Amino acid sequence: MNKKLKAIFIIEIFIVLGLIFHVISTPRMWVVLALAILFTILATRSRASVLRIISFIFWAISVMILFTVGWFWLAIIFPTIACIVFWKNNPREGGVKNFSYEDISQDESESIMNENQNDIIDLDDVTFKPSGNSLSIKKMTGNTKIIVPEDVGVSLDLTTNAGLVKIFNEAAQINAGNVRYFSENLDQAEKRIKINIRVDSGNIEVIRG
Repeated sequence: MNKKLKAIFIIEIFIVLGLIFHVISTPRMWVVLALAILFTILATRSRASVLRIISFIFWAISVMILFTVGWFWLAIIFPTIACIVFWKNNPREGGVKNFSYEDISQDESESIMNENQNDIIDLDDVTFKPSGNSLSIKKMTGNTKIIVPEDVGVSLDLTTNAGLVKIFNEAAQINAGNVRYFSENLDQAEKRIKINIRVDSGNIEVIRG
């Protein structure tokens, strides 16, 4: 689970806790729920249709009271919107592949070769080693997006014959051929990775996330 999903999960927990606290502190909700449960038990034991109708009415009132609570709608709407935004920012269909890399060391370079593929690579779950990590990508066509955590130093060697190269906040370069980039204080960074990308035709984007 990456940082964004963890944040969404934690916020949703707080929203649910707020909903529970609101329900607990609402006496009328407890009274209606108690009556609904009571008449449900009586209707089950006696099987009288009148008791079933009364229990249904009290359950309906409980649901209506719950619908008036802002925390209830927030608990539903927030994860829905968060999932939609997350899905749009991290597409998993339509020829886009997401990678997560672990245990990539400087001596054991991870190599990826695709003939025609759009790739989104999130380095958040990488296990960084003191000696440094390395990643190499070679393909004919397709866009490549690398998501680098804020505390990771990078050494980039990017080549695309026909495409756009965008590195962090720097200006984008079009058909620049080979582009090299080094993070400030790369040698002093506790986490660092060397990335080598070779694409004949396709955009390359490196962002912080």
